[in-house]
Amino acid sequence: MQAYEKNRKKAILIGVLGGLLCLVIIGLLAARVLIWSKDRQETRLLVLVNDWNSMDSADFKVKLKKLSCGIELDTRCAADFEQMLSDCCIAGCDPVVLDGYRSRDEQDRLYNNEYRQYISQGKTPQEAMALTVRKVPRPGRSEHELGLSVDIADGKYRELDEKQAETDTAKWLMENSWRYGFVLRYPEGTEGITGMIYQPWHYRYVGKKAAEQMNELDICLEEYLQMFFPENAVIVHRK
Repeated sequence: MQAYEKNRKKAILIGVLGGLLCLVIIGLLAARVLIWSKDRQETRLLVLVNDWNSMDSADFKVKLKKLSCGIELDTRCAADFEQMLSDCCIAGCDPVVLDGYRSRDEQDRLYNNEYRQYISQGKTPQEAMALTVRKVPRPGRSEHELGLSVDIADGKYRELDEKQAETDTAKWLMENSWRYGFVLRYPEGTEGITGMIYQPWHYRYVGKKAAEQMNELDICLEEYLQMFFPENAVIVHRK
């Protein structure tokens, strides 16, 4: 009986201490968020382009640079991207850059090809459009048109599907991309917020400060903007 009572008190004490520790951690994180909110610095690099925020309404002018890997990116992220790619290779990975900047015409072609595939499978036009926009953004609503986004696969597995997340390249990028100002743009479980399916190959440049904060808070760009810049973007939660 005494042993039982002793163990019960010990369990209660552990529970109380655990609860206090959680409160301390939450308090520290809340304090950091408050500091970040007061110190926030609006930047063009956080421009939101998705199914509800078009390129035409974005105050952003693309300045392109041709990279040695064959793609074009905005000059404001080119150097950080090349450094990230180099360090990824040094770490023993085999990153393959599949896409960077896309013109409106290129996006239109990709969108229509995807749409026609669903139509050929017997989908109605409404069904085909709903499925397409979750995988390939409509022209004028793709981040690739900003020149700030890249699609990166592993040399040993170049399919753009969820299995890409299991590759060495994807694992390294998910762990380290924020150090270079890039974030995984469409993380798993955020389709209702971003409007896009999970894409473990698609990275977006937001700048090193924002990328670090998004990584620490474990949130996507829409959530970050809603937290720090709620007046600057239309955020829609899709069911």
